[in-house]
Amino acid sequence: MIDSVILPSTKPQDWPALRQGIRERIVATMGTFPPAADKPQIKEIERYVRHDLLHIHLSYHVIDDHWNEAVLVMPGKAPPEKPTPTVLAVHGSVDQAKDYCLDPVGDPNHAYAIDLARRGYVTMSVDQYGFGPGITKANRGEVYAQFYQRWPEWSLDGVRLVQQQRALDALASLPYVDAGKFGVIGHSLGGRATVNLACLDERIVAAVSSTGISPNCSNIYRYLAWDDNLSPLLSKAMSPDGRIPWEYNEMLSLCAPRAMLVLEPYNDLHNPDVAATMECVYRAWAVYQLLGHTQNLTMLIHGAGHGTPHDVRQVGYTWFDRHLCGGAQPGAQPQQP
Repeated sequence: MIDSVILPSTKPQDWPALRQGIRERIVATMGTFPPAADKPQIKEIERYVRHDLLHIHLSYHVIDDHWNEAVLVMPGKAPPEKPTPTVLAVHGSVDQAKDYCLDPVGDPNHAYAIDLARRGYVTMSVDQYGFGPGITKANRGEVYAQFYQRWPEWSLDGVRLVQQQRALDALASLPYVDAGKFGVIGHSLGGRATVNLACLDERIVAAVSSTGISPNCSNIYRYLAWDDNLSPLLSKAMSPDGRIPWEYNEMLSLCAPRAMLVLEPYNDLHNPDVAATMECVYRAWAVYQLLGHTQNLTMLIHGAGHGTPHDVRQVGYTWFDRHLCGGAQPGAQPQQP
């Protein structure tokens, strides 16, 4: 049984203080965040046209001497002439890293960055820490070990969150990006990152998380068995007696009243208990109801397993159209009354 986030007597004016307490508990399990740089830095690597869309391969500064790679995709063969809604695309646990979101031929079910650029969005596909140039399944464990040797009080969840926040900083510095209309989409590990970013960074206006919610209560043994490196403090807190410092109903509530779409299958071998996920969403929805935005948290349950086939992706894309563009695709002319 997943507890309610709020009481029946909770008032809207009570929520900011409650929210702050939830946020502090969640962020504490991500470890101690080193101070980030003040100004975004971008280094362009190359430009090329693929799928009739301009791609800009770049690196951007994250923290200390750590830079991360990403690919910007324009909604045409040149950058837009005016600020455009922009969506961050985050890959799952695959060696292809950022390219996972850029291949509509080899992997159409996850080519979010291309699909959305074709709809008129600027997109940015980013590497997650532990993935990218020179990193493979064979040496990923060594990369993780080096990370914890350098930042023993931090976590992979924490550094990945900062990577994506710094990506937003970099995007906001570009003249053709509308920094008031940021979205994020991701699948699997990228779905987890999508939830973290959308719930902990209020610049995200709309989010689509695919197979990204694995409630702590129903997946504790999986967490401790092979995901403990994501947030060691969270795993350590749960390991002695299974008590949970926070649950995903609380995490999702932090996104309220901003738009969050949850895509979850009932036949996902990686997260077999979709009922717990449903209850987390339902409990978080009470906060949306409290704030008067019940339409901004939605869950789609499908039977496509650990993936996002065409019809499921379209629901996600129209979610961005609705919440970033008022129901139309970017650049579309408003309909005459």
